[in-house]
Amino acid sequence: MTNTYWPVYINLEKELVELSNQVHIDDKQLDIYSIKITELLLRCSVEIESISKCLYFSLGGTKPTDRDLFFDTDCIQLLEDKWLLSKKKVIATSLNFHFSREENQILTPLKKASKRGSSSSDWKKAYQAVKHDRANNLLKGNLKNLIRAMAALFILNLYYKNDKFELEKNQKTTPSNMESDIFNIKIHQYSGYDGTHKYMKKEDFDECIYLTKQTDESEEIWKNAIKNMNNENIKFFKKHSKFLKAIKEDPNLLANFKGNNIMWDILGKDEYMRMVGTSQYLLQEASSKTKDEAILNKNEIN
Repeated sequence: MTNTYWPVYINLEKELVELSNQVHIDDKQLDIYSIKITELLLRCSVEIESISKCLYFSLGGTKPTDRDLFFDTDCIQLLEDKWLLSKKKVIATSLNFHFSREENQILTPLKKASKRGSSSSDWKKAYQAVKHDRANNLLKGNLKNLIRAMAALFILNLYYKNDKFELEKNQKTTPSNMESDIFNIKIHQYSGYDGTHKYMKKEDFDECIYLTKQTDESEEIWKNAIKNMNNENIKFFKKHSKFLKAIKEDPNLLANFKGNNIMWDILGKDEYMRMVGTSQYLLQEASSKTKDEAILNKNEIN
């Protein structure tokens, strides 16, 4: 299916970049308003309405039979329930953005976007104000609201595109600008899996729009490697009655052991290293066959 949303977003970006070439955009300038900025805010917000409805239906949302479908309380709310979009962060990185305050550098543009009235996000309140009464609300068509609306549309476009990136060996992540000239996103780099092969999340996991992980095929390779390694270890233990006899004669040996490696102490260095060598070989073989990928953070990783 042809993506008609991304080209429109890129054009809006270009117009904002052109505007930033004429206006020095820093913390003090965000209240600047104009007909042009208001026009961009309206166009951007109309795109948000449209793409949020598309995403809503793609997730199985249905149109109410007794009223109109609302892009915020219906559509964005469903996206929030599924993907925690209110926590996703976007970093304003345009060379023409000269922000020093963190609140203007790091944005959570979809926070409160599913709400209405005074509890809604500022950019959405501004959109509704200039849409219904432009003459008396022109000052709300300002740079601050436009940039945040653009950041919201950027996030929604990334989820609509749903791109997946296979990473080359030793490639830690994918470029974080995602083809944008004004924004970057946070990407969660996985640090490994725990003993049950559960994805290890860092504190900022919910803020990240993309995450890196092993491909599904690679996860299966690792699971099989660990299974084979455990089987080899079982065979190893069965062959070495010395270790089993020591455990049998003293059931509290494991619980009371204060050293670094009980198997090394009981079996001796040579026999222990044979076991470790087999395990390392199986893991190295698995590592040579695995690949990583960067995917959207859809709140589906356990």
